[in-house]
Amino acid sequence: MFGKESAGIPEEILIEYSKTCIRIPMIEGTRSINLSNAAAIVLYEALRQTSFEGLICEGELHKHSIALD
Repeated sequence: MFGKESAGIPEEILIEYSKTCIRIPMIEGTRSINLSNAAAIVLYEALRQTSFEGLICEGELHKHSIALD
């Protein structure tokens, strides 16, 4: 569950699920993170913690070739 940019997640839900809540650290004075950016941060961190298992980390170009190290 992600909260509204203006209000966050209702406190009652945070209390009920306090053991499984995740907070994205932010710089003091920052109002909020855009919802799609917050979802991307959480998804990236979950994938990072599982070593990106099952993801294809290689691709190919269609018109050009390039070697990436």
